[in-house]
Amino acid sequence: MGIFTNHFPLGLGTTRFPISGRNDTEGFDRSVHLVRQALDGGVNYIDVGYNYSAGMALPVLREALRQTDRPISITAKVMYGQDQTASDARKRFDLYLRELKLDRMFSFTCWCIWSWDDFEKITEKGGIYEGALRLKEEGAVDHICGSLHCPPEDMLRIIESGVFEGITVSYSLLNAARMRPVLDLAEQRGVSVAVMNPLGGGLIAQNREYFSFACGEADQGNTVHAALRFAKSHPAVDIVLGGVSCEEELADSVGVFSAPDPEPPAKRLNRVMGRMSELKGFCTGCKYCEGCPQGIPTSAIMQARNALLFEPIADYNRQGPPELLYDLQIFRKLFFDHDWLPGSGESPCIRCGRCEKSCTQKLPIMESILDTYRRAGLSGYTMESHTNRLKELLHGKGFRRVGLYPNGGFASKIMELYQEKWGCPEFEWVLFNSDQKMQGQTADGLFVHGPEEIPELRPDMVLICTYKFDQEIEDSLERFRKDGIVIKKLHRSGEVPWIF
Repeated sequence: MGIFTNHFPLGLGTTRFPISGRNDTEGFDRSVHLVRQALDGGVNYIDVGYNYSAGMALPVLREALRQTDRPISITAKVMYGQDQTASDARKRFDLYLRELKLDRMFSFTCWCIWSWDDFEKITEKGGIYEGALRLKEEGAVDHICGSLHCPPEDMLRIIESGVFEGITVSYSLLNAARMRPVLDLAEQRGVSVAVMNPLGGGLIAQNREYFSFACGEADQGNTVHAALRFAKSHPAVDIVLGGVSCEEELADSVGVFSAPDPEPPAKRLNRVMGRMSELKGFCTGCKYCEGCPQGIPTSAIMQARNALLFEPIADYNRQGPPELLYDLQIFRKLFFDHDWLPGSGESPCIRCGRCEKSCTQKLPIMESILDTYRRAGLSGYTMESHTNRLKELLHGKGFRRVGLYPNGGFASKIMELYQEKWGCPEFEWVLFNSDQKMQGQTADGLFVHGPEEIPELRPDMVLICTYKFDQEIEDSLERFRKDGIVIKKLHRSGEVPWIF
């Protein structure tokens, strides 16, 4: 039995609460009610990040917990990059305890492990994992887990290491073939599994007819229910995480998992996996096309391009155009599942045809590769694009002080890339964040200031280094332009984010 085994099959994700910020009292009350409704429905595992739901997930949970005495398992998620040392891990963990008014947590999750290299840094002496071990020894946390966003090959190595008692992975109809070996190994090693993105980031719900092949007779034609049950059908999976924004969504998901699967899980798993090969134009992830002499990740690219089979979905506060929405889906998958960023938009394909000869679905792989590199170049998803953008914005501009707003993964990436390309900057970095929980903390070795300190600190430029809320932040900083402060966005119109 694993650490998630005795939990209700549905876990509560907290990224989509209907709240816009700390001043949204109506949204706060609605969000607290949603949590209470989930707990009353039997949910007893909650996945929360300190910055989820406009930074309000922790206050919402604190109020919901105050109103109940039900036993609940909550994980504290600590991200490498934002935090790097055992001391950083303790400070972040203490933030969770303080915000939730708890004295201990169910689990400590090493959050967003993008690669084997990240895993090695997290587990090195003095790193985040060491901080987690100390907290466990002190009795402040019961279990240590990992949230894996790396390629499946790296996931297998991480599971084999025996470091984590439980893992959270993305698993759905979209990546089932690729992820099955990961789940098989987790089951063999007794590692508990929680699944995120069981509806493929909304893609399955948006294209129910296409994915209706997943429905068995007992699903009564409800593709969403079938997809959720499929995500739970592998014996390694104990919890399926569901993010909710309204009562109807929550009630529907709770209803699915409140009764046993009407179809034997093993039968469902094998039936659906067998039907996937019948989908026209769909890359099943068999990987027979791999082994490109130019090192092109053919299988990864073709799986990501499955998004082009469906209508584009508005995301990241972008409503269009369609090409941008498609690019967001394609490159998000390549970023999350494969950590792939091409050097440039020029395709290295030599058209040897090896990949297409091996493809069981007879897909036009060579043309797809050419189009993917083209998309990467046009949407700014290349190392060349990132370097040129930083050069255009910062290098050799005579700045004395540059503000990065907000601090986070984008800010860390910017500072790392600048150092890599041009060495120590001739200016001083200053970090800003409107989240009061972050203010007064340190990140990347720098003090985090509130935006109200901008007039006093007088940066020459404030670079808006987020994607989803870049326009909102630019509007809030507009008043500083009259003081001669340059306000710029990291991302141009039509580009995809540096970090998803």
